[in-house]
Amino acid sequence: MDDEAAIVDMYSKILTASKIPIAFVAYDGEDAIRKFEDSNPKPQIVIMDYRMPSMNGLEASKKIWKIEPATRIIFISADTGVRDEALKAGAAAFIQKPASLREIVLEVKCVIRGLNC
Repeated sequence: MDDEAAIVDMYSKILTASKIPIAFVAYDGEDAIRKFEDSNPKPQIVIMDYRMPSMNGLEASKKIWKIEPATRIIFISADTGVRDEALKAGAAAFIQKPASLREIVLEVKCVIRGLNC
């Protein structure tokens, strides 16, 4: 979930091309929570930006974890000041923007496999 539609579209295309299914796309924290609640089955992995309208990614992640504690969340953000806080809160990974599409796909695949890459 990212607040920039072009970035979200690019992530969606590269993940789909890499055979990684996408349950939904959201453009802000509140939308992400609503869509997560409505998903059946729940996504196992969520890609989350930190800076989003209405609610930041860390707040949205904590609400998602209340719904489904086993959800693995990968943060992708230019705001490296939240890296430690995100990882301490339970994020599976933190990717610093700008990141290559290859790096994002590799990290998602690592998290899918339960690895720390």
